[in-house]
Amino acid sequence: MNRQHTLNTDEEFGASGPIIKTAFKELSPTDKLKVAYTHLEELRQLNGGYIASNYNGTEGGDPYDVFWLRDIMYATYANEYIGAYDKMIESYRLIIRIFHKYRQKITGGARKRHYLGSCADEVIHTRVNPVTLEEITNEWGHHQLDIFGLFLYKTGDLIKKSHNVINTDRTETMIMLRDIILYLTTTRWYSDPDFGVWEEGPEVHASSIGSVLAGFTMWHDDEHYHHKYKNQVPLYQLLPVPQEFIEKGRAALDNLLPAESASRPYDMIQLSLIWPYAIVSDEQAKQILDNIETNLVREYGVVRYPGDLYYNADPSNPVGNEATWPMGLAWLSIIYSKMAQKIMETGTDALINPPCDLINKSEEYLRMCEAIMTEDGKVPELYTEEKPNHNVPLAWAQSLYVVARQNTNSARKRLDQE
Repeated sequence: MNRQHTLNTDEEFGASGPIIKTAFKELSPTDKLKVAYTHLEELRQLNGGYIASNYNGTEGGDPYDVFWLRDIMYATYANEYIGAYDKMIESYRLIIRIFHKYRQKITGGARKRHYLGSCADEVIHTRVNPVTLEEITNEWGHHQLDIFGLFLYKTGDLIKKSHNVINTDRTETMIMLRDIILYLTTTRWYSDPDFGVWEEGPEVHASSIGSVLAGFTMWHDDEHYHHKYKNQVPLYQLLPVPQEFIEKGRAALDNLLPAESASRPYDMIQLSLIWPYAIVSDEQAKQILDNIETNLVREYGVVRYPGDLYYNADPSNPVGNEATWPMGLAWLSIIYSKMAQKIMETGTDALINPPCDLINKSEEYLRMCEAIMTEDGKVPELYTEEKPNHNVPLAWAQSLYVVARQNTNSARKRLDQE
C-alpha cells in the first residue's frame, strides 16, 4: 500500500509548500465520508457512468477505465446515501440507454429457451466503452443474470420512492422492461447456468437467482418490500410479473442455499442476498454470514470464494492463497448496521444480537476496511500477499465504503438518541 499519499482537502500551505495535517484514518467519521465520496466522484463520467478504476492497462492486465454495467449500478448507490438522487437517477438512465442500444439482443434472447452461452449474439455485454457505449470484448462470459436483477430491483425501488428514473421515453422503456422480463423467463433464470457476478462459470448461482427474484418481487408487488416505503406504488400495474416466476425462483434459491453453486459452498457475493436485496429469510441470512465470517474474512479483506485463482498468490496451491477484497468488509459493515436499524425501526426481536452489538460489529468491520485503504482514503480492488493490485480505487468498492460509513454513522446516532 502506498503510504505517501495524503489528503489534498486537509493541508495547510507554508512558505515551502504543503504542510500535512491529517491522514484519512485520523479524520472524523463525517470527514472520512466526504473524502471517500470525492474519490468516487473522480471516477464519474459526464454521461452518469463510472469507470471501474483509472487503471488503463499500461502495466499489464485488463484496462479498467471502462464501464461495467454492474459496477455503475453499485457505484451510484453512494449517491442515494448522501441524498444525491439526481446523480443516481442519471446513472440508471444511462443503463436504460445501453439496454435500448442493444435491445435487439434482449428480444433475440427472449426467443430462446435455454442457456445462451458465454458470448452469444443474444447476450448483453457487461463491459462497454465509456464514451461510445460500444461492446469491448467477446473473450469471456457475458451472460450474467444479476445485471438484469439489480436493474429491475433498483428501478422499482426508485419509482416507489417517487423518483422518476423512467425518463421521457416512458412507453418505449416500459416495452423494453417487458422484453427483459420475457428474456429472463424464457431463458429459465431459475434453473439454467450463467457466469455470475465474478464472470466465471457457467454454473447455477444462488446470487444470480436471488437478484432476479428480488427484481421480480419488487415489480410483482406482493408486499415483501412494502415495509420499506411510505407510499405504496402499484408497480404490478405497470409491469405484471406472474406469481409462477416468484414461486419458481424462491424454490430454486431455497434449494441451492446455503451454497452459492455446485462448486462453491459459500461466496462473498452471497452478501448481496442480504443487502441490497433482502430476499432471504433471517435464518438464511444468519447462515450466509456465519459461512462467510468463519471461512472467508481475512485481515486484508474478504476472499471471494475458496480457491479463487484471480490474483492468487500461488495458483498451484490456491486454497489459502486467495486474493482478499476490502469491499467485503464494507459490505459486512452495511449488513450489520442495516440489521440494527431494522430492529430499532420495527421493534422486532434480534435474531443475532441487540442493536448496540450489531452497530459495534458494523464499526469493527469499518475499522478493518479503513486500515487497508490508502492513506488518502481510496479502496483498492484487492490485496495479494498484503499488496494491492492496480485498481485503486475500485468504483463499486469505494461506493460500498461510502454507504457503510454513512449508514453506520446514522445507526450509531439513532442508538445514542434512544
